[in-house]
Amino acid sequence: MFTLSERTNGVVSFMPNNPYALPQSHIPGSLAFQSTNSFGDFFYQEVQQEHFTIWRSTYQPYEDVSLRVRRDQKWLGFRLMLKKHIAHVFLGKPVGIMQGQMHFAYSPLTDVELHLKGSEVYEVVDMQVSPALFSQLKQRGRTFENFTAQIGSDRPVWIAERPAWSSYTVLEAMEDLLKDPTREVVAKHILQEVVNTLLKNKGHDKKIAFDQVENLYLVREMIRKRYSEAMTLKQWAKDTRMNTTDFKYKFRQVFGITPYRYLMYERVKAAKQIMLSNPQLPLSEVAKQCGFGTYNNLRRAFFPMEKTKLSAWRDKNIGMAFQLLVEMMLFDLM
Repeated sequence: MFTLSERTNGVVSFMPNNPYALPQSHIPGSLAFQSTNSFGDFFYQEVQQEHFTIWRSTYQPYEDVSLRVRRDQKWLGFRLMLKKHIAHVFLGKPVGIMQGQMHFAYSPLTDVELHLKGSEVYEVVDMQVSPALFSQLKQRGRTFENFTAQIGSDRPVWIAERPAWSSYTVLEAMEDLLKDPTREVVAKHILQEVVNTLLKNKGHDKKIAFDQVENLYLVREMIRKRYSEAMTLKQWAKDTRMNTTDFKYKFRQVFGITPYRYLMYERVKAAKQIMLSNPQLPLSEVAKQCGFGTYNNLRRAFFPMEKTKLSAWRDKNIGMAFQLLVEMMLFDLM
């Protein structure tokens, strides 16, 4: 159990709450807690599995506050910022984590300060993993081996000195895991991706302002919701208040993919969902609904991303979906 305190007001007490009442998506199987104070409201959900534990927290300070999190237990895991940016102090070491960045550490205890600005809403995910799960990672190299050797010691250690940007794949995999935290294979995939990214991070990223990061996330969300519409690079750049060259570079830096390729990814993902939900729909109509316009455009975009032909994917996956439906119907009849 951790202790949260505020520099001026002392210990912050949490009470159990209905997880559906929190200002964040419900995590199945989680315990939910809330703390209401004159200086701010704080919420979190906690869900424990055999080899990992997840906390999803929301901070809503009414004024500038400094929070301190303490926990007298060993920590092995990472923090992923989902919204806004927080200046942290980990055991005396200043670490600023921006929206979409992640930071992985081992520590014999948790002692972290968070400096929050009033009237902002912060969201963060913390994921602690067991040494047994961590040992399953397929990773080599001196940095990784040195880090692994210090797990269990009385000294804190970081995989990388600086936080790294999480890719769109990590962000979407975390969304999936929060919807079904029993899926250990997804947790392991996230862990592998986080460690790989941090080990490859050389600290040569182009400087990005806080408001630019937030605008990039707004464009990503627009693409996710409006993928079927006609959109242009010039429009996206204007929305982020950048020129097109700067926008392309920084979008790829933050999400690990170019803006145009991300649009294609969202359209292909939508096409797969449409084919599964409406197997009888002609592929030409599928193409129109997900923004490709024509069957040939869909076909040309599908193969590079899925490494299989569009028709082959549809035949295989629709067959599997039909078989699963039959099995479910038979189970209900038994």
